[in-house]
Amino acid sequence: MATDALYHEVAEIIRCVLAKEKSVRNAVYGSEYKNKKALLRLSCESLKFRPVFDEILQDKELKKMKNDPNIGGSVDLLYVLMYETLVGSGLNRCSQELKSVISRRIQRIKEVEKELESDGRGIKSIKEAEEAQKRIQIPRYARINTLKWTAEEAMKTLEEEEWKLQGAASAENFAEVVGKMKDDEIYIDPHVENLLIFAPNIQNFHEYWMVEQRYLILQDKASCLPAFLLNPRPGSQVFDSCAAPGMKTSHAAAIMENQGKVWAMDRAADRVATMKQLLDGSDVKIASAFCGDFLKTDVTDKKFSKVKFAIVDPPCSGSGIVKRMDEITGGNAEKERLEKLKNLQAMILKHALKLPGLKRAVYSTCSIHEEENEQVIDKVLLDTYVRQNYILKKDVLPEWTHRGLSTYEVGEHCLRADPKVTLTNGFFVAVFERVKNKD
Repeated sequence: MATDALYHEVAEIIRCVLAKEKSVRNAVYGSEYKNKKALLRLSCESLKFRPVFDEILQDKELKKMKNDPNIGGSVDLLYVLMYETLVGSGLNRCSQELKSVISRRIQRIKEVEKELESDGRGIKSIKEAEEAQKRIQIPRYARINTLKWTAEEAMKTLEEEEWKLQGAASAENFAEVVGKMKDDEIYIDPHVENLLIFAPNIQNFHEYWMVEQRYLILQDKASCLPAFLLNPRPGSQVFDSCAAPGMKTSHAAAIMENQGKVWAMDRAADRVATMKQLLDGSDVKIASAFCGDFLKTDVTDKKFSKVKFAIVDPPCSGSGIVKRMDEITGGNAEKERLEKLKNLQAMILKHALKLPGLKRAVYSTCSIHEEENEQVIDKVLLDTYVRQNYILKKDVLPEWTHRGLSTYEVGEHCLRADPKVTLTNGFFVAVFERVKNKD
């Protein structure tokens, strides 16, 4: 049946996404299934409610569904079937074989979901959280690409094209001012240099010539913080350890005025290819973009001896990204996955801190989870080498009032970004500096 084919195709896309082999969009548009719209919608929706399905599958009786011969051991196919049953259009269009997997246990499935909902972890809770997120209006942030023109030239040209320049937004009542801006208005960001703020709902803004030709680079404000706080001097060397797609690399190069060198590494060859295109289009001349596993990289190699700055933005759950279609995880990522990510993130950060000439490193994630943020900083600071050679920089961007969690001693020295508070994606940043009197 056609519907069975759709469900199996969605299950394969979910498998690829969860295995980090592909993004949702890449998997969908790489599929031979013709109805891409249906494929994309069902894939994203099934992933969105996956935290609930995982909880349901913890039930002793329902665990057995995975062993049903019609499922073939595919928990990803179960996600699709449970989505259609509990949220979607039902299973009337699929084969009796697939339908029977759920129908024989439907009463117990609904009972478990009801128990989860009473604890705020059910289908309704995810829908309500999504609706609340839709009401958050995050503006469009565009960084002036100073490798192509000056800030003065950008502002003059924008004014000539009848944009209404409103000057710098106030840091004190930022959300109130920006929340009321009109579609033809532009504010200058009060925190990040050369960052402009546009209204959230400008139609086809990505097709605007300044954006298309990368005179303005669309980049969320929180994502601009790592390179901005790293602040590498012109002529210095930077190592961006998990660099693709290259936004932070291009930002660092702009701060360095295209003088010096940025080593931009990423594990995935296709992402490195994308990064090279982005950097070329942004007029970045000092980046050496290459494919490799940072953890297997000899940071003591002579060629890295002049690296004084490092950007460490490792793989994370992506739970802070608002309105993102790819790798949807929501705020309820399972503890086991977060623990694995925390260990990986800590290893990458500790490895970066072993660059022999390093003076400053910025650690960041687009995650809201403390496991990937404050807990990683705590874990790394327990390392003897790190403790002897580095301190966590205090008073980072003091005018940024949204700090790390107060339940951690390191919290006040870290920055957090939150859609409701800072009008950005969810983000976390911490800055390490080598202790003084060390070479």
